Amino acid sequence: MSTIERFLKSDILIGRNDVERRGFAKTMTEEEIIQLAIKNSCPLVVKNGKKGKWYLRGRGVPREMIRTRLTDNLGTSRDGVYSLLLPEHLLVVGITIDDVMTEEN
Repeated sequence: MSTIERFLKSDILIGRNDVERRGFAKTMTEEEIIQLAIKNSCPLVVKNGKKGKWYLRGRGVPREMIRTRLTDNLGTSRDGVYSLLLPEHLLVVGITIDDVMTEEN
């Protein structure tokens, strides 16, 4: 799959938060946190509520395992919580989200 998958009201904790244990500022944009996830090879981005912090997770965990757990948890988190599963090619090659947007247009 080559697009970013969005899982509404779904969150998983895989061990710990991989980059910043206490999360990233809620003022960061989705694009900024995706760029940071790519740089840190984290396939999973979690927004912990409408006014919540961002978290990067899943470094080194198989994407299919992450996808299965997110799907199993769909609808179990409160409103505003969502997870983004990044496409593998972004993490392997290390291209930026701007490169992907340019390719799609």
